Amino acid sequence: MFKKSAHIIVGLTTFYDEYLGVSIPGLAQVKEKFILIVYNDNPDVRITKRQIRKHGYRGRLYVINGTHNIGQLRARLAILDFVRKCRLESQWFVFVDDDDILTNLNIPKVSENNFAIIQNMVVMRTRMIDVLRVVRTNTNYSIDNENVYLVRPHVGLAGTLVRYNAIMRLGDVLHSALQDLTDVDESLSYRPPVDMMMWSALNIVARHDNELATPIYMDTINYIASDIDTCPVKYGMTLQPTKNATQQVQRAIARYDAAIRATLAAPAGQE
Repeated sequence: MFKKSAHIIVGLTTFYDEYLGVSIPGLAQVKEKFILIVYNDNPDVRITKRQIRKHGYRGRLYVINGTHNIGQLRARLAILDFVRKCRLESQWFVFVDDDDILTNLNIPKVSENNFAIIQNMVVMRTRMIDVLRVVRTNTNYSIDNENVYLVRPHVGLAGTLVRYNAIMRLGDVLHSALQDLTDVDESLSYRPPVDMMMWSALNIVARHDNELATPIYMDTINYIASDIDTCPVKYGMTLQPTKNATQQVQRAIARYDAAIRATLAAPAGQE
């Protein structure tokens, strides 16, 4: 596979502006040019472009300060709405979380049927020295399968490059299904698995529109995640269920999927 030039948008959602000291220096080291859109979901804090620049990022930049806390899903949708409103041109799109590091934006030449590029992710547990090293140099880590481990492949929306048309189409469907998705969220005793839900929904929507649609996998690392659980502070709930976590999350995703499929099956104009 050979690289080709591409326009890319990076959408970053944040709640704690302190975490921008992790994600923004990492983005500043990315060689490829891209547009960065930061959505601040903390109404008690105002983020400025100057604040982002202090962390080393010099590329094209937009900052959206939310007036009230709306949660990760709606914050991501707000970024997509902003992209559409401002008519920002792009070929690819990727979401990033504020406490994670995107290490590259290499785009291979792939089939038009490939709506997303799946890669690998490095996860750093709560040993801060590992995180501080990669903040300075995003290649300065060693996988030991204890404090630093590899997820191959990383199946989720954060860090995954998605074609522009596919992500915008996903945003439209999620807006239409928002009430049903919210009903599922409110029935859970743990933080809604937004990233997993959006990735699953993307696959459903892409294949609904094109039966040949499929993601492609590159055995490369492009995302470093810090394993810090801030959910009790941010959302007043745990990150995962305390019992039978895998089964409970799978059941939740199945309910989300059903809401997405019902929206897609609705007559035109009733989505």
